[in-house]
Amino acid sequence: MRMTILLLAAACVVEAARADVQKIQATLPGNEDFEAPEALQDMQEGVIWLDLRMTPQLEPSIERLDGTYADEGCNGHGPVDNVKSVGIRTGSNHLILDVRPGPQDQYGANLVSCEYAPTYSTDFEPGHVTRVTGCYFAHATSIPTAVWWILNPLPADACHYGD
Repeated sequence: MRMTILLLAAACVVEAARADVQKIQATLPGNEDFEAPEALQDMQEGVIWLDLRMTPQLEPSIERLDGTYADEGCNGHGPVDNVKSVGIRTGSNHLILDVRPGPQDQYGANLVSCEYAPTYSTDFEPGHVTRVTGCYFAHATSIPTAVWWILNPLPADACHYGD
């Protein structure tokens, strides 16, 4: 009986910890012109699991580890290597988002990738969306007329990824 109670208490603690992780899933641009998707507007400071897709219309600015910037976002499909930070246009002038994925050997769950999306294909490109996923700590900084979110990397277990 005592063991059952201890296991139940441990399960409650684990579920409470999981509840502290916000899950932010969105596609940019959102449904409303000049508005960030609701999931981003409702974001709170703390631990988040991010799954964000950006169409070519809102191609992010990708800074490489050496300080240079990627030319035009995606030059192919698959993971984008050597990413220092991703500047994401949210569709709103009042919500700015910078994501820092961190080194892959330390933050393996955090990934910037270019995914095949035939909906956006042209005569020159087979179509893609840029995707940013992973576990981050979200910090909000107030600037005139806007909130600037800076997402710093956390290890996957902070988001209970793989549990």
